[in-house]
Parts: sequence; C-alpha cells; structure tokens
Amino acid sequence: MSFATLLKSKDILSFEQNAAKIWAMLRCYFALLALLAVTACARIPQPTTVTPPVADFKATVTQGETPLSVSFTDLSTGQVTYWQWDFGDGHFSSQKAASHTYTSPGVYTVSLAVMGPGGSDVETKADYIGVKGQVISWEEAASYIGQQKTVEGIVVSSYYAHEVKGQPTFLNFHEPHQGYFKCVIWGSDRPEFLKKFPPNPEMHFLNKRLRVTGTIKEYPAGSGIPEIIIKKTWQVEVIGE
Repeated sequence: MSFATLLKSKDILSFEQNAAKIWAMLRCYFALLALLAVTACARIPQPTTVTPPVADFKATVTQGETPLSVSFTDLSTGQVTYWQWDFGDGHFSSQKAASHTYTSPGVYTVSLAVMGPGGSDVETKADYIGVKGQVISWEEAASYIGQQKTVEGIVVSSYYAHEVKGQPTFLNFHEPHQGYFKCVIWGSDRPEFLKKFPPNPEMHFLNKRLRVTGTIKEYPAGSGIPEIIIKKTWQVEVIGE
C-alpha cells in the first residue's frame, strides 16, 4: 500500500468519526429544543371557562292585600357578581336577596337582571304580583276609570262568545248588560280559567258574588262604560253565592 493510499484511508476514517460526533451533538441539540418548547407551553396559562349566568327567582307571596310585603329569592345559576331588580312599580334594588312592600293595588311585572364574568341575562315574570286594595261596588266602578280597584258584585249573566274574534267570556253584573260594568276573559287566557273554575268560567261564576281586582278601563274609549280585563285566575275571588 502506498503512502498516498494510507493517507486517504485515515482521512476517510477521521471524517466518518467526526460526522458521527456531529450527528450525536445535533440529536442532543434538537432534543434540548424540544424539551424547552414543552416546558414553555406548560408555563402558558390555559384559558378558564366561565359559565354564563342564567337569571331566575321566586317570591315568598305573589298575591295579597295592600300593603303587601314580598321577599324575592335569587335562583340564578352561573357566576353572578351583579343583581338588578325591577319590582314593576317604579322601585328597584341591587341586592342579591331583595324585599319590597307594595303599597298600591295592581298587577305588577317583576324582572331580575344578572351579570357576571360570563355575560348577562334577564328573567321577567309578567303579572307576577297581584295586590288587592280598596273594595268598591260594581255600581261605583265608572268613577274609578284608569285606577286599580277591587270591584264586588253578583254576576247576573255570562256567556262565552266563541264565534267572536278573540273569543271573549263576558261576566255581566247588570241586565240588560249594555252600558254597565262587566268583566272580560279573553280566549288566550281561557285555558287557565277552565282548569281552576270547572266546568267553565261562565257557568262557575254565574249567580255568585265576586271580588275582581284589576285596572278599570272604559270600552268603547270615551264611553264611560267600565270594565276589567281578567288575565290571571287570582284576580277573581268568589265570596258568596
């Protein structure tokens, strides 16, 4: 073997050994980079999921005579940090557990708005609180148009006008009934009255003495003829035959 051949063989051997060392170093380098990347990702705070609030509530009582004191319990779910109550009579509260006294007769819609890190929500209960006030006779009703009153009288005639638009049920306190005080139950509200006053409201209330609570309106407008629209069953109380 010549000296040149021997030199070349040593060079090749040296190159292969160096290459092996370089690849080993590169593998260690890339392994270290991968470890650093995993460690950095582990340190990045992960986003937390916040449950959006869903508003709900209940009242200790929903009807009674004035002054009526009511306590409201918050039943909202999710994370809540702010509460806003609307009692329906121009009064408000930002307490979680709220109380309110209704001093005027009427039917009140109550709302609760809640807010938290996850968003906001509103729960509204229409015609939720009913407050009864001064009792007047049906003959006096025309003097209180536009006011909330409890009207007392005997239903002397009644009928269900199913063929008329809105399918109203009429409770009349005088015959002939034209031009006198009456109460009206619209067809959309009739199912609840069928459940509570069987077989139907027109038969159940006939010839009975009632107390009806609500806003006294005039119909037709400007006629001075008083009536009360009954939307909730609690508005009607049978007090005698």
